[in-house]
Amino acid sequence: MGVANSRHYWDVLSRVMATLWGEDGRAPGEEVPKKVVTQVIESCLIADDPWDGELQTPLNVLSHMVFNALADAGWLSVRRRGLVDMVTVKPRISMLFTMLNDFARQEPEYIGGQVRSILLNLRSVTEDSTDPSACSAYQTAAKQARQCMAHIVNTGCRVQDLMDSLVELESARDFVHGFFTDFVERVYIADYSELRTRNHPLQYRGQIIEKTYALQDDDASRERLVSWYTEHIGKGDRERGENAYRRDTNQLLRLNNIEDHLARLDEEIKVANQRALALIEYKLRAPKHLDKLISRACIALTDMEEEHPALPGDAGGVHWSPSALAKPRKQAREQVATAVEEVELTDEELAMEWLRRRMIENRKVTPVQLANYVVRMLDGKQRMSSDTLSVTSINDLCCYQRLLLIASRDDAPLTQRRHDPLIQMLRGIRVRFDDDSMTNNDYMTHRRFVVEREEA
Repeated sequence: MGVANSRHYWDVLSRVMATLWGEDGRAPGEEVPKKVVTQVIESCLIADDPWDGELQTPLNVLSHMVFNALADAGWLSVRRRGLVDMVTVKPRISMLFTMLNDFARQEPEYIGGQVRSILLNLRSVTEDSTDPSACSAYQTAAKQARQCMAHIVNTGCRVQDLMDSLVELESARDFVHGFFTDFVERVYIADYSELRTRNHPLQYRGQIIEKTYALQDDDASRERLVSWYTEHIGKGDRERGENAYRRDTNQLLRLNNIEDHLARLDEEIKVANQRALALIEYKLRAPKHLDKLISRACIALTDMEEEHPALPGDAGGVHWSPSALAKPRKQAREQVATAVEEVELTDEELAMEWLRRRMIENRKVTPVQLANYVVRMLDGKQRMSSDTLSVTSINDLCCYQRLLLIASRDDAPLTQRRHDPLIQMLRGIRVRFDDDSMTNNDYMTHRRFVVEREEA
């Protein structure tokens, strides 16, 4: 679309196509009134105006201007039906839009699904030998094999081009964002990580090669395929049909060399990762304007004479060679292991350690301990208050305090109580405060709470 603000018009066209002639909308060629199209354009401008206040044109006027620009460019076709202008998208225009849209997105592809589809198409050729139209699956399999190989080869080239553009970015923030957004999410093959596993998506390529050779070596199958190619591709010319069949067969047999292309792709991705890590480390560690300082130093170095005071005297006339600029090697310090000191505990220390562990165990409140305490206190009753709860040990007192804490959570909303880990410790038991009355025992004074069984 060779007009001013072409990117803005493309955004509006993409939304109109997705709304009216998208996957869930009308098919290309179906007509809609012009008023419907302009209303869709208006809604797009209201929701997300690409111009963003650059134009001071009223909305209804702007929508008609955008519509006329799209119609003049040939994207929309207008036909007069009586007194109403009807708008449609021609199938060729829709195909062009789809190709441009797919080219702009460049989303990762799942190689495993393509390889499996190739195998299923070849199987249908042999299994449906009585159906003449089954031979078309052979051509479909060859196209998919060509696309699969092209995608793997092109991915390596795209990795090179993308990394060359990323290293030119000045800030580390832009580089990291571009690396993980453009490289990891968009360039990688979607199932790349599975290509080296036991269940990798290319495990069927051996069966594909085997079936391709079987169809080629079997005279009846080969004649059936050549006849189909002669009729549909060669238009009656057997030589053209055989050439087309041979070309598609070679495309399928190219999958036998896919390991070489994957090895090249692995190398490209390995180099890209190394460059990314090196650049990120450099950007994070290097001070600001270091490149400018180094450039100024190099320029000044060329203007200095050899015996200048600013130059080192023992460099031998070489000041920026790898040997002169390299960091001096440091001898690795020998790591001496520290001897393990054996300490023998006295009987008193062992007794204190045992006592400390007993104290920790007695103060633990697990769901099982809390449930046993509640069951022992209820003793078959439906409910009981905190006034009747007894405390005979440290663990009973800790369980008692835990019930008081659970009662304080009962006033929370139901959505919060459902996921509260304290309340979930007791299944089928509810602990709540009983009005404003108080409980006063030998250990504490607090609001009275009630422990009761919930009805099933």
